[in-house]
Amino acid sequence: MKRKLVRIQSEAQEEINQAFDWYFKRSPSAADAFLTEVGTSIAQIASLPQLYPPYTRNTRRHVLSGFPYSVIFQEKDDIILVVAVAHAKRRPGYWRVRI
Repeated sequence: MKRKLVRIQSEAQEEINQAFDWYFKRSPSAADAFLTEVGTSIAQIASLPQLYPPYTRNTRRHVLSGFPYSVIFQEKDDIILVVAVAHAKRRPGYWRVRI
């Protein structure tokens, strides 16, 4: 299967940035590991989006390994749209207004 292009909504990018900043204040190596995990997850999603189960509102979810975050995305005809990088315990479903 051909790898799809990924577009990250600005709100999702801001969530990545905020999480990185939080981890960086506590441990630069944890912050780097977080970014690596997000990047790896997005690459996996781009290659095999169908691997991840339907979640809600026409989305799919990939739970990050080692971090309490999920990448919430929609598979479109020609792209993968990342709508949120959501913390597992904060404001469940807050991102639904983005889709």
